[in-house]
Amino acid sequence: MKVMEVIEELERILEKAPRIPFTDRVFVDGDLILDYLDRLRTLLPEELRQAQWIRQEKDRLLEEARRQAERLVAEAEEKARLLAQETEIVRQARAQAGEITSKARHTAAELKAGAVAYAGEVLKSLEGHLSDVLVRVRQGIQELENHRPPSQDQ
Repeated sequence: MKVMEVIEELERILEKAPRIPFTDRVFVDGDLILDYLDRLRTLLPEELRQAQWIRQEKDRLLEEARRQAERLVAEAEEKARLLAQETEIVRQARAQAGEITSKARHTAAELKAGAVAYAGEVLKSLEGHLSDVLVRVRQGIQELENHRPPSQDQ
């Protein structure tokens, strides 16, 4: 029998008990009531143990849920921190890549301009040398023509 069943049985006994006229009092068998009270004393420790176990289990589950929630929050915060860190690293890498690209383009433009200037200088120098060679070749041809023996066919 459970505690609530014993209490309900006591209520039924009191409801069925004969009433004392003109009062709210009833006649009950004292030994019967004491018997039910003894049953309550016997059942209450078991009920209390079960209630205590339920409370402890509830506390354990709540503590476990709290720890799990704290762990999940910590993991989420760590992921957010890593994501923010990765985002900052990506931003810095892009900025650095932009700087490197800009410097590379500038250096390439300078090298191209230098190469064009150098090629121009080399070609002008070559033109000067070729002009000198051409002048000497013409002078050599002229000298050869001047020293040619007259032709005998004439």
